[in-house]
Amino acid sequence: MRKTMMALNIIFCFLAALTATADIGSIKCLGGDGPNPLTDITKLKNLGVTAFNLRGAVQEFLFWEKKGRVVYRNQAGNIFRLELASGKSFPMASSTGPLSMVKDPIERYVTLAGTPITLDTDFNPPRWQKWSHKNRLKHLYWHRFFGRDSLFSVSSSIIRPHQQQIEVYSFSHKGIKPHICNLYSNPGEVYYLGEGHTYPNVFLYRVKNEKQCTRLTYFNIQIEGEVAGLPVCKLYQSGQYSTLIPGNVKEVYQFPELMTANQNMFVVRTDHPEKNLLWDDGVFGCRFYNFGSRIPMVLNPKQAVIAAWSEREGLSLIYPRKFEGGEPVVLHPLRDQIVGPIHRHHLALSDDGKTLLVLAKVKGTHESEHRQLIRVELN
Repeated sequence: MRKTMMALNIIFCFLAALTATADIGSIKCLGGDGPNPLTDITKLKNLGVTAFNLRGAVQEFLFWEKKGRVVYRNQAGNIFRLELASGKSFPMASSTGPLSMVKDPIERYVTLAGTPITLDTDFNPPRWQKWSHKNRLKHLYWHRFFGRDSLFSVSSSIIRPHQQQIEVYSFSHKGIKPHICNLYSNPGEVYYLGEGHTYPNVFLYRVKNEKQCTRLTYFNIQIEGEVAGLPVCKLYQSGQYSTLIPGNVKEVYQFPELMTANQNMFVVRTDHPEKNLLWDDGVFGCRFYNFGSRIPMVLNPKQAVIAAWSEREGLSLIYPRKFEGGEPVVLHPLRDQIVGPIHRHHLALSDDGKTLLVLAKVKGTHESEHRQLIRVELN
């Protein structure tokens, strides 16, 4: 999860100024002070493991679970599709740029990270769609917009001292005008781009340091439709914690698809020496965890699971909503079988949470050996 600083006050495309709407209410972060222990259930699970040999050293991959495929790019820039049923790889295209981890719901498009270049796999052979764009982009999600499959992205640039310009785009293979709206800053207002976006929103947060703690407030940019043929955006405040968060907030991830009783779920990472991860489960309350130097990784916004890697414990999957003995559970798939490091782009989790893909080196293999793609059935 990468944090991108945004100082905003949002406006229409035709430059009519907007201000944030009223706060929908304070977020009361109820629950224990923590950090909370975890119950290890690894020995209680019978995990099915399958390893696949791929063509070359894999740099990035996408899990197309509906089609039973994996799309990957190797060190030579060649892009392949792996059929999981047969274990065979087939060439698709090539690219010197890395693949984006944002995938479309129909598993048709492969997008390059940071740029609006997309491979349409419905053509034979697959065909690249390119747009001219000078700024580096943060891809958010795919959505069917104005009747077209569209990729939504955000860019940020400094246009004058202490002011940023944030632009929201929608790229379509049928050529819809990509620009949606401009966002300009007011001096002294600093926002950050969170993770876990769903149409029609772009998730933001703002921090205010108070006595070695943080006042944390959430916002959304909402794409509201059209006025006089132009797309319209609105910035609104979606919530603020009534209590301070220990330490400095480093990044925030939300789970809008797991919202309960109109209360969202959030993972907040901080630099506090003990309470460095806050799991806010909405109506079910909050819990603090001590992740130490480990970086939490959210694998799928449809699953309440957090992954982490350490040399001592290996790969961990933490389930804050599953309890054994009154404590959340942790699972260590591939314990003592793989070597790290393992980062976010080495992992993928299916929408039902039952299949985990791990790109890792197997213990006992030569150092020159490439990482293997390993499928773990978590039933």
